[in-house]
Amino acid sequence: MNIQLINYIVSSILILILALVVYLKNPKSVQNRIFAAFIFLGFVYVASLGIADIVRSPSVSLVAVRTAIVATNYIGFCLYLLAKYFPSSPNKTPKLQIAIIFSISTILSILAYTPYMISSIVITGFGADLDSVGILYYVQEIYLVVMIVASLVILARKISKSDLQQRNQIRFIIYITIFYAFINILIINTLPLFLQYQGIGPLLTAPSTMILFMGFAYVIIRHRLFDIKLVVARSLTYILSIGLIVTIYSLVAFNLSNLIIKNWPVGLKETFYAILAVVLALTYAPIKKFFERITNAIFYRDKYNAQQLINSIGQVMASEIDLDKLSSKVIKELCTEMKIEKGEIVVFGEKQLFYENNIFKKNGNEITQKELRKLGRAMGVYDLLQTGERKELMSQYGISISLPLKTGDRFMGYLLLANKKSGDIYTNEDIKVLEIIGSELSVAVQNALSYKEIQLFSETLAERVRQRTAQLKSANDQLKILDQAKDEFISMASHQLRTPLTTVKGYASMLDEGDFGKLSKEQKEPVQLALDGANRMARLIDDLLNISRMDANRFFLEVASIDLAKVVDQEIAQLQNIAQAKNVKLNYVPPKSSIPEIRLDENKTRQVIMNLVDNAIHYSQPPKGGGEVNVSLELDGQHAVFLVKDNGIGVPEKVKNRLFTKMFRANNAKELRPDG
Repeated sequence: MNIQLINYIVSSILILILALVVYLKNPKSVQNRIFAAFIFLGFVYVASLGIADIVRSPSVSLVAVRTAIVATNYIGFCLYLLAKYFPSSPNKTPKLQIAIIFSISTILSILAYTPYMISSIVITGFGADLDSVGILYYVQEIYLVVMIVASLVILARKISKSDLQQRNQIRFIIYITIFYAFINILIINTLPLFLQYQGIGPLLTAPSTMILFMGFAYVIIRHRLFDIKLVVARSLTYILSIGLIVTIYSLVAFNLSNLIIKNWPVGLKETFYAILAVVLALTYAPIKKFFERITNAIFYRDKYNAQQLINSIGQVMASEIDLDKLSSKVIKELCTEMKIEKGEIVVFGEKQLFYENNIFKKNGNEITQKELRKLGRAMGVYDLLQTGERKELMSQYGISISLPLKTGDRFMGYLLLANKKSGDIYTNEDIKVLEIIGSELSVAVQNALSYKEIQLFSETLAERVRQRTAQLKSANDQLKILDQAKDEFISMASHQLRTPLTTVKGYASMLDEGDFGKLSKEQKEPVQLALDGANRMARLIDDLLNISRMDANRFFLEVASIDLAKVVDQEIAQLQNIAQAKNVKLNYVPPKSSIPEIRLDENKTRQVIMNLVDNAIHYSQPPKGGGEVNVSLELDGQHAVFLVKDNGIGVPEKVKNRLFTKMFRANNAKELRPDG
């Protein structure tokens, strides 16, 4: 009996304290008020049955049991309100439904004190139990079952629309309600009537209510229902602080009174006690601060400053462009502040890339790229997932959070996080913070990837440039060898051609001069053409020899004082025949004043004069009346100016910069004179 009394007293007190704490936490909150009323009615129910079992007076116990029935009616009403208003108030208040249910509860409560509800009770060795009930008792039980089922359905529908923390809160409320309804409605209130066995109610009422209390206490503390953690923590702080001070004060005062100051005068004792009180009052603040640190460590071990965490990670992302360092610092910051066991940033490229180490393993095997892609492109929270391949995969590798890293249409990888060190779930606040960090981290990872791609491209480009440079150097060396062979061939061929050409020129010149007899006009003309061709061939051979000499650095000038006017006059005279043959008028204007002798290489100067005038003749396109080449030599201060001007095709503007390069000819010149 004493144990039963203690059970009722302890259960009643704890339930009453729980109701007061929830109400005082936020009296203005509808949810807090409903839940406090719900728990308080549980207190009334337990206290009423306790009085019925302990007093053992049939009349008093009957009233107490009927009062417990009244509490049960309103418990069903409060449970319905809790389902409607938790975790947040509905958009439209169901006033009519509330009025109807409240009216039914009130009517049944009034009728509970009539024999139509409970006729009599029986006092057994365990306490008061139902003996005879009326028809309204079954109506009341059906009403209570309907209220419980309706409330559970409403709560179940809200699970899918709630966040992680609220889902867990709703689930536990459902579990606790089902358990308590099963014990109280079926086992305590219904089975005894059919089995004709009294004693189950008194035995199970207090323990089942205690289980109900512990269940709600677990939800309140573990899943932050109504967030009374601060109230509990501060209450413990004050209780422990005051308790310690009272204990110290009592021990010090008692011991000193018995050992030291028991013989002191009364006034001196009072002074000592006053000083002791002041000392203890001064020590209250540091003692309270000490216990605050302890309770904070117990109740707020996972607490962190969300904005400070976002800012610190933002600084890391702003200062680091290297992907390895960025990943390492972000994971370290997250795991330290949020107290997470481990984390990893996984980035996909052409191959799967893991920065730091692949710490998520199954039986020692690393998670593969194929498996990672099964995590999907939406944030995955293990506790939020129902069932399926993704949850199974996260369970196997110990992943609690999979946060995809993506910008626009580009998917880059995941931020993977394990459980918290405390074992707590990730709250709604945690998930929101991670979503903010994830969006910023995605941009930082994309920038880091771009930087890495640029680095790889630069390295690849440098390697390719090195390879191409080596190839070009090899090709250039080969060209130099070929060019040298060509020069040697040209030099050799030119020397070999000079000997027969000299013979041809000699005999043609002798024929032209009549050494073998006077030639007729018909004979003289082809001989002169042959001589002109031989002279042109000699000039070409000289050009080739000069080129080979210049390439071999063996081109020398034989300088002597010459009369430039005489040299020009002689060359123009030789070119007149060619001009006539080409139907080109060759005009020469000699210098107006005498030109002093100039130190030049006579042969090479003649060659230049010959080339310039000969080109002008050959590339003149005779318009109506024939082509025309005007040549002049004049003295301009300290310079002798030799000028050749023709009315021919000219040199295109875009290739003039290549005019004096070796072997170059413009396209229009090639078309007009393929053999040039």
